[in-house]
Amino acid sequence: MKVSVNTSITKLSNDFFRTFTDKTLLFLLEHGWDTKYGGLFESLDSQGKNGPEDFRRVMVHARQLFVFSRWTRVTGDKVFERMADKIFEYLTSSFWDADYGGWYSRVALDGKPLDFTKDLYAHAFVLFGLLHYAEYIKKNEVEAWIQKTITVLQQRFLRSDGSYKEQMNRYFSDMAGNQRSQNPHMHLLEAALALSTRYESSQYNALVESLSKLFDDKFLDRRKLIIHEYLNNSFYPDKEIGHIIEPGHHYEWAWLLNWTAETLNQPELKGLGAKILSKSLEFGWDFEFDGVFDQVNATNLSILKSSKRLWPILELIKALCVYPNEHNLMYLKNCLETVLEHYLKETGTWIERYTQDWQVLSDKMPVSSAYHLGMACLELEKFNDS
Repeated sequence: MKVSVNTSITKLSNDFFRTFTDKTLLFLLEHGWDTKYGGLFESLDSQGKNGPEDFRRVMVHARQLFVFSRWTRVTGDKVFERMADKIFEYLTSSFWDADYGGWYSRVALDGKPLDFTKDLYAHAFVLFGLLHYAEYIKKNEVEAWIQKTITVLQQRFLRSDGSYKEQMNRYFSDMAGNQRSQNPHMHLLEAALALSTRYESSQYNALVESLSKLFDDKFLDRRKLIIHEYLNNSFYPDKEIGHIIEPGHHYEWAWLLNWTAETLNQPELKGLGAKILSKSLEFGWDFEFDGVFDQVNATNLSILKSSKRLWPILELIKALCVYPNEHNLMYLKNCLETVLEHYLKETGTWIERYTQDWQVLSDKMPVSSAYHLGMACLELEKFNDS
């Protein structure tokens, strides 16, 4: 059975990779760039028409910078490199605050600042995107931008309690001092791991270690093996929304803990990731219709939101690839079948969100989802090559 499952996974993975590379990315190349104003559209429909959003987000540009930089190396296709170059130029000319430092969250269609907020989640993705652009396309030109972003994160975002400020105004005053959210810290860890991989520096290993310790000490409930999304400034669950947890983030953390274990040579973190994955499959997977629920109640593990966005199942695919026991391989095969049957269409377009029983909720495609699709493709390639 194992051989046949592996064979199926390889075929499904190849179908996924070809559709994303040959169809999805070409669709985004054709329709994703605003030829009138410049910059990337926020969303598209299945016909390539852009959504009504009248702004540009730095996070979207950072994610697309990663995708097109990485696929320049994957394919050797100069058309992807040219797109990455355009994104880099727009990113650095429109979103950087030349007076006070840091990256604006949003600009208007004409490129003028619209939202001066300095956002941790966005800065983490900017760093991640810049690192991949430097690695695969233009090392020398981007190095200064990487260092400026690191400096801002270290000097402006870090709190004395080891967490990072999640939202600040233009002048770096904390706008969310009473909250501690795991998601931006998770993506900062992802960027830190990419930093450590690129530079092999003890400084960046220390950043990885501090963020993984923050996760273990504050966001993870080791007894229940659940990850809290929203804490207050005392690191207790927020009274209003602290009960909300997301299976997709559990899978993402499981994958990151494997990478962290390899980076820090701490195999016990891989064991922890395996336990988190196993537990979160129990409460996050829909055993009736397949797929991954959007939200679960931390108090009793009941379903809070039974809808199914695209990204959680893609994060599950990544996690299953790095914990490939026989049980998980069956899940991996099921996930790939589900993605190809319901989410990713042969045209390269995708459905972003369904009801529990697979009724389409919207045909709007956030272009930022290309990051999740691309990351899943890359992890599947590594898995199939191993």
